[in-house]
Amino acid sequence: MAFPPCPAPPLFDLADVGFERDGRKIIDGVNWQVCTGERWALLGPNGSGKSTLLKLAIGQLWASTGRIERLGMEYQDLRDLWRRIGLVAERIAREIPADEPALDTVVSGVLAQLGLKFFVGMEPTAADRERGLAELARVGCAELADRPFGVLSQGERQKVMVARALVADPLLLVFDEPCDGMDPGARERFLAWLGDHLRAVGAPAVVLVTHHVEEILPAFDRTLVIKSGRVLASGATADVLTQQVFESLYDTRLERLERAGGRAWPIWGDAGTGGAFSAAQSFFGPS
Repeated sequence: MAFPPCPAPPLFDLADVGFERDGRKIIDGVNWQVCTGERWALLGPNGSGKSTLLKLAIGQLWASTGRIERLGMEYQDLRDLWRRIGLVAERIAREIPADEPALDTVVSGVLAQLGLKFFVGMEPTAADRERGLAELARVGCAELADRPFGVLSQGERQKVMVARALVADPLLLVFDEPCDGMDPGARERFLAWLGDHLRAVGAPAVVLVTHHVEEILPAFDRTLVIKSGRVLASGATADVLTQQVFESLYDTRLERLERAGGRAWPIWGDAGTGGAFSAAQSFFGPS
């Protein structure tokens, strides 16, 4: 499937981008463009270069080769761009003070802080707090406003982190392994909630970074698959998530590929017994 060109300059546009560290190629010859309002999944095994690629895209690392433009510019003050990028990740949530009220956590997003700090001349305003309450209500968590962040469930923490990202009126939301550490029930409840909110008209562009293909919701209609720092496949999710791609990506035989609820569930072949094992079975238990 061919996608139409961006109606405005892309949020970021990578052309033949490479990145080396200590003489080792971590990213090699990547082309990737994300436009306003698009929904992308970035899929790859642990150590494939997903996080490095994302850092290159948003300007937290500098490419060794190739060209990167952000909002149509190769050179710019990246601090302004970073304020418009909302990052939702469990590793970020772990840096929030446990005794901080959830509302303060959300308001800290206005000031680009992790943990709200009351510096002279940088105090949050009444309008900031009203905006924070509105964003908590928007994600269905208004009742959590006064609850300490540390007592929230993992799913609740991620929703508060989404509100924190939204309060800054982002151009881009990045979910970096958002279900990391969740039990299956919590994961499915969070993904169902996320799927509902991704349908909002006028929402920012969203990138989901994951190594679990079953976490790619139907709303993510574009997928880039990366293996050993190189693009293995990129395009419409329905075209990219194929048996051939999975077997090449994970170097493992795939018994078959099931689709349920608009999501792909790989059934992995067991070379030792001739049987099969699936992500779905690991979630639902033995059949």
